[in-house]
Amino acid sequence: MKTFMYMLSITLLLVSCKSVNKMVEKGEYAKAFDYAISKLSGARNKKTEHVMGLEKAYSKLTSTSLKEINRLNGQSRPENWPKIHDLYKGLADRQDRLEPLLPLTSEDGYVASFDMKDYNKELEIAEENMCAYLYNHALNLMAKTERSGDKTHARNAYSDLMQILKYRSSYKDTDRQVEKALDLGTNFVEIRINNDLRDFMSRTIERNIADMSVSRLNSQWTEFRMARNADAGADYTVWVDLNNIGFSPERERQNNYTESKEVIVKTEKVKERRDSVDVWVEKQVYERVKADVSEVFREKQSELHGKVRVTDNRTREVIKSVPVNVFHDFKGYGCRYTGDERALTAESKKKLDSNLELFPSDGMMADDLSHAFKDVLMTELKNIRF
Repeated sequence: MKTFMYMLSITLLLVSCKSVNKMVEKGEYAKAFDYAISKLSGARNKKTEHVMGLEKAYSKLTSTSLKEINRLNGQSRPENWPKIHDLYKGLADRQDRLEPLLPLTSEDGYVASFDMKDYNKELEIAEENMCAYLYNHALNLMAKTERSGDKTHARNAYSDLMQILKYRSSYKDTDRQVEKALDLGTNFVEIRINNDLRDFMSRTIERNIADMSVSRLNSQWTEFRMARNADAGADYTVWVDLNNIGFSPERERQNNYTESKEVIVKTEKVKERRDSVDVWVEKQVYERVKADVSEVFREKQSELHGKVRVTDNRTREVIKSVPVNVFHDFKGYGCRYTGDERALTAESKKKLDSNLELFPSDGMMADDLSHAFKDVLMTELKNIRF
């Protein structure tokens, strides 16, 4: 068993060592670098294969990055400065991870050699050029939005400016330009109510819908607001058409029925003669009892119909139109009895309800309809992609 475990350990060790070499041979230098670092960090006996693998992976990664930096040529092609900055950052970060292991000598006495360099100056130059490029690029993108109305450019400008702020918290007037990019890139959506209801409750319904908390719908690039006055700056208008409202008459019906039952009222002893002998026996006395049950059913319906239309104010096109229909049904119920409760069946006892609801007024039902309408409207607005 010990021999087996020893051989298993040797096998696993060989597999781990070979994996570093295979990664390097396959050109997976970043993967080999990470793996070798993890194996060597904190290891007392540093395997030569790991040390040599790390040495080769680092050398290849460094030379590849430097060649790519030269190829990108930031002076001639300033749009490449963000990539160049990332490459220098990668070079510096890689050295920071390697530094704690130096000097690095394997258990067999192999001393690794690493070409270490201070990239702070290159990083500083790359960062300055990167910020300058991103800033100017952002300004050009926002100018495109102002000319064409295409908000995608402003949103890309926002990304550029936010990238600057990752490295420079106060670069020129970047903060002010961020606000401008947000404003240019945001779709402003106004909500207007077109009330065509012919009912005395129409103003109440309109006021309830107008009080809708549309700010909950806001996202980074979309801002909703209820239009109180003419708003020429809105990109989209959501028209809430209120077309028809109706209330049914109050309807009430009754159902009356009687239940009866024989119940034991007392038990008494009586003398009976059995087989020429007088005996006393218990006898139950029954009485028929009854109860009159009265059920009351109340019903009233209401409904509100409308439509949601979304207009692109730049093209004057209706990009979405959805009907909105909401209903509210009132059902009231009461059940009472007169007479003897003992006559009631179990089913009738379950029905008993002395709290018979009053008919809601048209105003109360209109209030319920407007809240239901708002819920549907909010759901529809959430699903629109502006």
